Amino acid sequence: MNKYLLSFSLGAVLFLSACGDGTSEESDVTSEDSNASEQASEEVETEENIEEEVTEEGDDSEVTQVGETITNEVGEITVVSRTDDVGIFESGPIKLTIEKANGNSMIVNSNYVDMLGGEELEYIQVDMTVENTSEDHITFFASQATMTTSTGEQIEPDMFLSDHIDAEFLGAITKSGTSFYILENSKAEDVESIKLFYDEAIDENWENVGEKIEVEIPLNK
Repeated sequence: MNKYLLSFSLGAVLFLSACGDGTSEESDVTSEDSNASEQASEEVETEENIEEEVTEEGDDSEVTQVGETITNEVGEITVVSRTDDVGIFESGPIKLTIEKANGNSMIVNSNYVDMLGGEELEYIQVDMTVENTSEDHITFFASQATMTTSTGEQIEPDMFLSDHIDAEFLGAITKSGTSFYILENSKAEDVESIKLFYDEAIDENWENVGEKIEVEIPLNK
Protein backbone atom coordinates (compact mmCIF):
# COMPACT_ATOMS: atom_id res chain seq x y z
CA MET A 1 0.00 0.00 0.00
CA ASN A 2 1.00 3.63 0.53
CA LYS A 3 3.68 2.63 3.02
CA TYR A 4 5.85 1.56 0.13
CA LEU A 5 5.23 4.81 -1.73
CA LEU A 6 6.25 6.70 1.40
CA SER A 7 9.35 4.56 1.77
CA PHE A 8 10.30 5.22 -1.86
CA SER A 9 9.76 8.98 -1.46
CA LEU A 10 11.80 9.01 1.72
CA GLY A 11 14.60 7.13 -0.01
CA ALA A 12 14.58 9.66 -2.84
CA VAL A 13 14.83 12.54 -0.35
CA LEU A 14 17.80 10.95 1.38
CA PHE A 15 19.48 10.23 -1.95
CA LEU A 16 19.06 13.78 -3.23
CA SER A 17 20.27 15.38 -0.01
CA ALA A 18 23.38 13.21 -0.12
CA CYS A 19 24.16 13.97 -3.75
CA GLY A 20 24.49 17.74 -4.09
CA ASP A 21 26.69 19.42 -6.65
CA GLY A 22 29.42 20.16 -4.08
CA THR A 23 28.80 23.91 -3.98
CA SER A 24 26.90 23.97 -0.66
CA GLU A 25 28.62 24.60 2.59
CA GLU A 26 29.13 21.65 4.94
CA SER A 27 26.71 23.22 7.41
CA ASP A 28 24.00 23.28 4.73
CA VAL A 29 24.49 19.58 3.99
CA THR A 30 24.36 18.80 7.69
CA SER A 31 21.15 20.79 8.02
CA GLU A 32 19.58 18.96 5.08
CA ASP A 33 20.59 15.59 6.50
CA SER A 34 19.09 16.56 9.85
CA ASN A 35 15.83 17.65 8.23
CA ALA A 36 15.64 14.42 6.24
CA SER A 37 16.22 12.40 9.41
CA GLU A 38 13.47 14.28 11.22
CA GLN A 39 11.12 13.70 8.30
CA ALA A 40 11.97 9.99 8.31
CA SER A 41 11.23 9.77 12.03
CA GLU A 42 7.91 11.57 11.65
CA GLU A 43 6.79 9.34 8.75
CA VAL A 44 7.71 6.14 10.56
CA GLU A 45 5.87 7.33 13.68
CA THR A 46 2.81 8.22 11.59
CA GLU A 47 2.77 4.78 9.94
CA GLU A 48 3.08 3.05 13.31
CA ASN A 49 0.26 5.15 14.76
CA ILE A 50 -2.03 4.28 11.85
CA GLU A 51 -1.28 0.58 12.17
CA GLU A 52 -2.04 0.68 15.89
CA GLU A 53 -5.29 2.60 15.41
CA VAL A 54 -6.60 0.46 12.55
CA THR A 55 -5.78 -2.79 14.31
CA GLU A 56 -6.90 -1.67 17.77
CA GLU A 57 -10.19 -3.25 18.85
CA GLY A 58 -10.01 -2.63 22.58
CA ASP A 59 -11.60 -5.03 25.06
CA ASP A 60 -12.68 -7.98 22.91
CA SER A 61 -15.69 -8.68 25.13
CA GLU A 62 -17.04 -5.16 24.74
CA VAL A 63 -16.48 -3.70 21.30
CA THR A 64 -16.06 -6.24 18.54
CA GLN A 65 -19.49 -7.77 18.15
CA VAL A 66 -21.22 -7.54 14.77
CA GLY A 67 -22.78 -4.13 14.25
CA GLU A 68 -20.61 -2.29 16.74
CA THR A 69 -18.47 0.67 15.73
CA ILE A 70 -15.02 1.58 17.02
CA THR A 71 -13.99 5.24 16.70
CA ASN A 72 -10.35 6.29 16.83
CA GLU A 73 -8.00 8.87 15.35
CA VAL A 74 -7.90 7.17 11.96
CA GLY A 75 -11.64 6.75 11.52
CA GLU A 76 -14.73 4.71 12.33
CA ILE A 77 -14.53 0.91 12.06
CA THR A 78 -17.77 -1.07 11.96
CA VAL A 79 -17.67 -4.83 12.49
CA VAL A 80 -19.99 -6.33 9.85
CA SER A 81 -19.26 -10.05 10.31
CA ARG A 82 -17.43 -12.27 12.74
CA THR A 83 -16.67 -15.96 13.23
CA ASP A 84 -14.93 -17.12 16.41
CA ASP A 85 -13.04 -20.33 17.14
CA VAL A 86 -12.60 -21.23 13.48
CA GLY A 87 -10.52 -24.32 14.20
CA ILE A 88 -7.15 -26.02 14.49
CA PHE A 89 -5.32 -27.17 11.36
CA GLU A 90 -2.10 -29.12 10.96
CA SER A 91 0.76 -29.34 8.48
CA GLY A 92 3.35 -31.81 9.75
CA PRO A 93 4.49 -30.58 13.18
CA ILE A 94 2.84 -27.18 12.67
CA LYS A 95 -0.45 -26.53 14.45
CA LEU A 96 -2.34 -23.51 13.12
CA THR A 97 -5.15 -22.18 15.29
CA ILE A 98 -7.43 -19.58 13.72
CA GLU A 99 -9.13 -17.83 16.59
CA LYS A 100 -11.24 -15.36 14.69
CA ALA A 101 -12.11 -13.99 11.26
CA ASN A 102 -14.18 -10.87 10.82
CA GLY A 103 -15.17 -8.34 8.21
CA ASN A 104 -14.73 -4.63 8.88
CA SER A 105 -15.89 -1.48 7.13
CA MET A 106 -14.00 1.72 7.88
CA ILE A 107 -14.76 5.37 7.20
CA VAL A 108 -11.34 7.01 7.06
CA ASN A 109 -10.60 10.30 8.78
CA SER A 110 -9.78 12.98 6.19
CA ASN A 111 -6.26 13.34 7.61
CA TYR A 112 -5.46 9.75 6.64
CA VAL A 113 -7.22 9.40 3.28
CA ASP A 114 -4.04 9.79 1.24
CA MET A 115 -2.07 7.31 3.30
CA LEU A 116 -4.78 4.64 3.31
CA GLY A 117 -5.75 5.18 -0.31
CA GLY A 118 -9.34 6.36 0.01
CA GLU A 119 -12.20 7.58 2.16
CA GLU A 120 -13.35 4.03 2.90
CA LEU A 121 -11.47 0.86 3.76
CA GLU A 122 -13.11 -2.57 3.48
CA TYR A 123 -11.14 -5.49 4.87
CA ILE A 124 -11.13 -8.96 6.38
CA GLN A 125 -9.18 -9.61 9.57
CA VAL A 126 -7.81 -13.04 10.56
CA ASP A 127 -6.34 -13.70 14.04
CA MET A 128 -4.15 -16.79 14.43
CA THR A 129 -1.65 -18.65 16.56
CA VAL A 130 1.02 -20.94 15.09
CA GLU A 131 2.83 -23.63 17.09
CA ASN A 132 5.70 -25.90 16.15
CA THR A 133 4.97 -29.06 18.15
CA SER A 134 8.44 -30.54 17.48
CA GLU A 135 12.00 -29.63 18.36
CA ASP A 136 12.91 -29.52 14.67
CA HIS A 137 13.65 -26.34 12.74
CA ILE A 138 10.50 -25.76 10.69
CA THR A 139 9.49 -23.03 8.25
CA PHE A 140 5.82 -22.13 7.84
CA PHE A 141 4.59 -18.93 6.16
CA ALA A 142 1.49 -18.20 8.22
CA SER A 143 1.45 -14.50 7.39
CA GLN A 144 1.55 -15.10 3.62
CA ALA A 145 -1.67 -17.06 3.14
CA THR A 146 -3.70 -16.19 0.04
CA MET A 147 -7.39 -15.43 0.54
CA THR A 148 -10.28 -15.88 -1.85
CA THR A 149 -13.73 -14.48 -1.11
CA SER A 150 -17.29 -15.45 -1.99
CA THR A 151 -17.43 -12.18 -3.93
CA GLY A 152 -14.75 -13.39 -6.35
CA GLU A 153 -11.60 -11.68 -5.08
CA GLN A 154 -8.18 -13.27 -4.64
CA ILE A 155 -5.96 -11.18 -2.37
CA GLU A 156 -2.76 -11.30 -0.35
CA PRO A 157 -2.39 -9.96 3.21
CA ASP A 158 -1.61 -6.27 3.40
CA MET A 159 1.98 -5.97 4.62
CA PHE A 160 1.46 -2.47 6.05
CA LEU A 161 -1.35 -3.32 8.47
CA SER A 162 -0.66 -7.01 9.11
CA ASP A 163 1.57 -8.49 11.78
CA HIS A 164 4.64 -10.23 10.44
CA ILE A 165 4.71 -13.76 11.84
CA ASP A 166 8.28 -14.85 11.26
CA ALA A 167 8.22 -18.10 9.28
CA GLU A 168 11.21 -19.71 11.01
CA PHE A 169 10.38 -21.86 14.04
CA LEU A 170 13.57 -22.97 15.77
CA GLY A 171 12.13 -25.75 17.87
CA ALA A 172 8.95 -25.85 19.95
CA ILE A 173 7.96 -22.20 19.41
CA THR A 174 4.54 -20.52 19.44
CA LYS A 175 3.79 -17.26 17.62
CA SER A 176 0.63 -15.18 17.19
CA GLY A 177 -0.50 -12.39 14.90
CA THR A 178 -3.18 -10.85 12.73
CA SER A 179 -3.42 -10.66 8.95
CA PHE A 180 -5.47 -7.99 7.19
CA TYR A 181 -6.83 -8.47 3.68
CA ILE A 182 -7.91 -5.27 1.91
CA LEU A 183 -10.93 -5.76 -0.35
CA GLU A 184 -10.53 -4.02 -3.68
CA ASN A 185 -13.84 -4.76 -5.42
CA SER A 186 -16.17 -5.76 -2.60
CA LYS A 187 -17.68 -4.46 0.59
CA ALA A 188 -17.00 -6.48 3.72
CA GLU A 189 -20.73 -6.84 4.39
CA ASP A 190 -21.17 -8.61 1.05
CA VAL A 191 -18.56 -11.29 1.77
CA GLU A 192 -20.41 -14.40 2.94
CA SER A 193 -17.36 -16.64 3.25
CA ILE A 194 -13.60 -16.76 2.68
CA LYS A 195 -11.00 -19.41 1.93
CA LEU A 196 -7.41 -19.29 3.16
CA PHE A 197 -4.58 -21.14 1.43
CA TYR A 198 -1.37 -21.88 3.38
CA ASP A 199 1.74 -23.53 1.95
CA GLU A 200 2.96 -26.71 3.57
CA ALA A 201 5.49 -26.75 6.41
CA ILE A 202 9.08 -27.42 5.36
CA ASP A 203 12.15 -28.56 7.26
CA GLU A 204 15.65 -27.05 7.37
CA ASN A 205 16.51 -28.90 4.13
CA TRP A 206 13.50 -27.26 2.46
CA GLU A 207 11.72 -30.58 2.20
CA ASN A 208 7.96 -30.74 2.70
CA VAL A 209 7.03 -32.22 6.07
CA GLY A 210 3.30 -31.64 5.86
CA GLU A 211 0.39 -30.88 3.57
CA LYS A 212 -0.94 -27.57 2.35
CA ILE A 213 -3.74 -26.15 4.48
CA GLU A 214 -6.99 -24.92 2.96
CA VAL A 215 -9.57 -23.40 5.29
CA GLU A 216 -13.08 -22.28 4.35
CA ILE A 217 -14.67 -19.87 6.82
CA PRO A 218 -18.29 -18.70 6.74
CA LEU A 219 -18.56 -15.17 8.10
CA ASN A 220 -21.42 -14.85 10.55
CA LYS A 221 -23.51 -11.69 10.50
